[in-house]
Amino acid sequence: MAKKKNKTFSSFVNNPIDFTLVITIFLLLSIGLVMVLSASSPSALAESRK
Repeated sequence: MAKKKNKTFSSFVNNPIDFTLVITIFLLLSIGLVMVLSASSPSALAESRK
């Protein structure tokens, strides 16, 4: 009979980080943040001049 290997949370901790995925996520988040702030800046400038 084969032994069952129990997967625990620690097995996920031992895996290396995929830096390509991390860089892609941070790049997309920063582009999205810049887009949101750029879209709201004209309305903020219009409100400040009243």
